[in-house]
Amino acid sequence: MTATEFLQTHGDPTTWTTADHETYEVLRTNDAHLGTPQATAQQSADRLRNLLAPAA
Repeated sequence: MTATEFLQTHGDPTTWTTADHETYEVLRTNDAHLGTPQATAQQSADRLRNLLAPAA
């Protein structure tokens, strides 16, 4: 998922949770820095797992 797709599926950012904002930032960073779609997907998944791990 890209940051744009996240925005389209999650609606108004003023209603987002902290986790939604953090997820969006991870996706936005990935969009800006990653190359191939496979690398983007894998690194995005890794970053999201790292982001959510403390919450578990």
